[in-house]
Amino acid sequence: MIPEIEVTCRGKRYFINSITVEQYKKYISLMEKNSTEKISGVMFFNTKIVQELFGNELTLAEIGEIDVIDFLTAIKTVHFIMQNIIAEKMLNIVEVEQIEKEASAFDEYDRENGYEEEEQPEENQWKVCGEIVDRVVKIAIRLLKNSYSQCMKENIVTLLEYLRFELDTINENQ
Repeated sequence: MIPEIEVTCRGKRYFINSITVEQYKKYISLMEKNSTEKISGVMFFNTKIVQELFGNELTLAEIGEIDVIDFLTAIKTVHFIMQNIIAEKMLNIVEVEQIEKEASAFDEYDRENGYEEEEQPEENQWKVCGEIVDRVVKIAIRLLKNSYSQCMKENIVTLLEYLRFELDTINENQ
């Protein structure tokens, strides 16, 4: 269960109480593109996120008319759900381990003499998250025997919980 996200625009109340796989993929896509630290850029991407989550029922201009406190509360709730609830459930399925590079006494010498390759820039966390979602969808298609479009309409929290259950009980039927 996720918290309800609610905004009021022009006297009409809009709310969502579940996130589909498609909505989560759109969120990831927008977050991957959002590399700005300028407040105007951040607000634009937050506005686009709200627009996508509410099924494009609201124009960007209409979203701009939402009370600031309501908007910030809604977008803060969105980020909490996406990053703390859904991402956590995804990580519980794939069980990702961080690999730490240990320092060596010869690291400096290796760098000075060109023996060490240039460090690879870290991969965008949102790109990695998108790849994980794609894998989850592939597994869901096979397990549930659904089409891709059916999987996109599934509640992502419910789907992740089901996949975790399947993985936990995979050897019980054999």
